[in-house]
Amino acid sequence: MKLLQQILAIARTEFRFSFRRSAPVVVTVLIGLLLSAGILVPQIDILPTWITAINMTPDQLERWTANGFTLQQHLPFLREALGDSIVANSMLASFLFLVALLLLPTATISVIPADRKFGVSELLRTTPITGTRYLAGKVLGALSAVLLVSTIMLAVFFAVLETILFSTLHFGLSWSAFIYLLEMSLLDGIPILACATVIGVLFGVLFHSRRAAVFPGLIAGLISVFIWESAFRSPKTELSFPAIDKIVYYLLQNYGSPALETEARVLGGEFNMFGITTRIGFGEIVGVYVAILAALAFLAILARLWLQWKENF
Repeated sequence: MKLLQQILAIARTEFRFSFRRSAPVVVTVLIGLLLSAGILVPQIDILPTWITAINMTPDQLERWTANGFTLQQHLPFLREALGDSIVANSMLASFLFLVALLLLPTATISVIPADRKFGVSELLRTTPITGTRYLAGKVLGALSAVLLVSTIMLAVFFAVLETILFSTLHFGLSWSAFIYLLEMSLLDGIPILACATVIGVLFGVLFHSRRAAVFPGLIAGLISVFIWESAFRSPKTELSFPAIDKIVYYLLQNYGSPALETEARVLGGEFNMFGITTRIGFGEIVGVYVAILAALAFLAILARLWLQWKENF
C-alpha cells in the first residue's frame, strides 16, 4: 500500500506540472488538431457532392429502384456510405499518428531534468522513495496528462464532426464508422501516445538540463518513428496511400457496414473498398502489443540502472 501511495503521489504532482509546463499538453493538442484535420478537411471538400446525392434526379431514382431498392432505403444508404468515406480518410490520419512518436518524446524528455534543475531530486533523496517508484510515478503522471488531453480532443473531434454533418446533411455519423474511429483511437492511438510519452520520460534520465535534452528528444522521436515503421508496417494493398501499421490494417480488413454489403450485392461480389488482398491474423496484432511492452520494459530497466549507477538512487 505504501508503494502505491508513493507512486500515486509522484504521479499527481507530475500530472499538475504537465499542465503548468504545458509542453506535453500543447503537443498533444496540436497532434489532436492535426489528426482531426486529416479526417475532416477532405470530407468537408466533398460535402457538396453528398448534398447533391440526397436529392436524386429521375434517372438516378430509376437506376436505384432498378437494383431492387426502395426510396426509403436511399438516405440510410447515404449515411452509411458517408461513414465509409470517413473511414477511408482516416487512413491518412492513422499515418499522422506517427507525428506523436516524433514530437511527444521532445515534449516529455524534460520531465526528469526539470526536477534536477529545481532541486526536487535532492529533496526526494531525503525520503524513503526509491528510483523505481520515482520513475513509475513520473511516467504515470505524464501519461495521465497526455491521455486526458487526447480524450478531450477525441470528444471535440466527434462533436465537430456531428455538428458539420447535422448542419449540412441533417444526419449524423454512422454507427459502423463511429465504432471504427473509436477502435482506431483506442487500439492504435493510445499505444502510440503511451510509447512516445514513456520514451521521452525515461530517456530524460540521461540529462541534467532541460535545454540540453530537447534535441536528443527529437532524435529519440525520429528513431522511434523509424523503428515503428520498420517493425509494424502493414502488408501492401492495391490502393495508393501512406503506409499504415498492422493495427490499422487489421481494423480495416475487419471493417464492415450495411453500405458495403449493399454495394457488394449490386456488384455481385465482395466490395474491396480498401484494396486489402493479404489478410493478417489476430496473433500478429498481439505480437505488436507484446513487442511494444517488451521494448518499454527494457527501456525502463536501462533507465533504472542508469539512476542507480550515476546517482545511487
